[in-house]
Amino acid sequence: MDSKVRGTSLQTLLSYDDIEPLCTWQRDDAQDILVIHLPEFKKEQLRVQISNTGLLKISGEKVAEGKKRIRFLKELKVTKDYDANNIRAKFSQGCLRITLPKKVVTQPSMLETPLAVARSSPKDGRSDSINTNEKTVIPDSKMRVGHILKSKTFTRVVVNVGFASLVAFSVYIAYKYRASYVKTDKN
Repeated sequence: MDSKVRGTSLQTLLSYDDIEPLCTWQRDDAQDILVIHLPEFKKEQLRVQISNTGLLKISGEKVAEGKKRIRFLKELKVTKDYDANNIRAKFSQGCLRITLPKKVVTQPSMLETPLAVARSSPKDGRSDSINTNEKTVIPDSKMRVGHILKSKTFTRVVVNVGFASLVAFSVYIAYKYRASYVKTDKN
């Protein structure tokens, strides 16, 4: 019980100043870099963690004078656009640089497949062969079609065409059978 009292009294004696350090982003096609300006901190006073849920937590704490401490906490959600396994942090000259590499998106439009064909003629023992060092590009049509079918633009087009067809069909039916629904006076 005595240790609990001492721990609690120590926490009340310490005072914290929470700061919000200057942060800037450097954006690029391949990566984004978060630069946190911490001129009064040392590398040992900083901590960078990423959770399994993709939450990047950057914190730091240092003793200012006596029982006063300065600390900060910055959290940001790492989106699926980034490669979370390759995030790197480097501290130099009072700046913490956190590099967030973007995932490389490959276009599944065409595959390169080596093509080799050899035919032998049993009559004369010679064989006709095609140069196997050349690569022939063969498109994978199933992958291309699958990519198109999954796109949001394709879905929007299909929904709009379907809706327009439904409206056109309804107008046609209404026009064709309007005589049976509308009574006309013939004098």
